[in-house]
Amino acid sequence: MLLLMTGEELRKIRKQMGLTQAAFADLVGVAENSIARQERNEIGIREPLARLILLLAEQHKQAARSQNSRR
Repeated sequence: MLLLMTGEELRKIRKQMGLTQAAFADLVGVAENSIARQERNEIGIREPLARLILLLAEQHKQAARSQNSRR
């Protein structure tokens, strides 16, 4: 199965997580300029990276739900 992610989707996920491009790049293990270029659709987002991003986004959502339920 081929998993494709657009730059717009990447930007949306990053912003939902409340991270700068630099912080997000550190989290996923790529250079900051790679995130910037991917968000502008200048370079593609490889499937393994897209899978990692989706996994991290889901973990972030679950952590946020868990925090909200404790309040």
